[in-house]
Amino acid sequence: MLKLIPVLSIAETLFGGLIFAIGLYFLLRVLRVANFWAAVLSGAIPFVLYIVYSTQHWAGGDVLAIHFAVFLANAGLLGVFGSMKQNKQTMHWGPKIIIGFFICLVISNAILLSVAGRGLPQSLTSMFLPSPENQRVHTAFPGIMPHDRNKSYQPHLEQLQQQQALGWQLKLIGADTLSPGKQQQMLVQVRDEHGNAVTQAEVTLNFWRMANSRDDKVYPLVEQAGGEYAADVLLPDSGRWVAEVLVKQGDQRYRKQESLFIGDE
Repeated sequence: MLKLIPVLSIAETLFGGLIFAIGLYFLLRVLRVANFWAAVLSGAIPFVLYIVYSTQHWAGGDVLAIHFAVFLANAGLLGVFGSMKQNKQTMHWGPKIIIGFFICLVISNAILLSVAGRGLPQSLTSMFLPSPENQRVHTAFPGIMPHDRNKSYQPHLEQLQQQQALGWQLKLIGADTLSPGKQQQMLVQVRDEHGNAVTQAEVTLNFWRMANSRDDKVYPLVEQAGGEYAADVLLPDSGRWVAEVLVKQGDQRYRKQESLFIGDE
């Protein structure tokens, strides 16, 4: 199913939700909604909207939990401040320090989650981190390999020997321009040991999501020209992916894997 909601970063959903919640609270107060219910709705509505967003872009239970905690705490603070304003009371400096501490804690956790999911901005990595051979350094959490991908190593060695004897050459075109939530065409060029096009083959392009195997995608490719196979690809989220190309022609098999990082530069 095509995902209609665009992919947003954790910072966008978290702090954007907070801004929306604060604005919603004051709007409800202007409409003369009771302070208690204005605070409750300002916490419940943004969280429900995030749950709807999560049905199409699942970021994990930890991210869902931090959104719930932040929206709930924000609703509590708005309710307390609104009640104190009604009663013309002032808050002691002790609770103010505690509130400030938790605000800093929320901001730091949101930053860490954003870095884990998308990595540091390229401007910071190029400034502080080494870049071997002028290649981009990826700082995002690469995720874990699902257990069902942990195959026996001996068949893998046998397959490598068969591929070396076959001598085919495979090139994946378009992987460096992939963006999350955007449909793009990818090409696979297959040549034999003499550089001739491998035609009338069955070519499949698989994408493995390192952090969540439920996002795995399988695309059968259609031959467009001699030895060139194409498919429209749509990856739901940014992060570390593994692209696997499988080529079958009669009894001959060829397999190639490539690690990709999908996201903003």
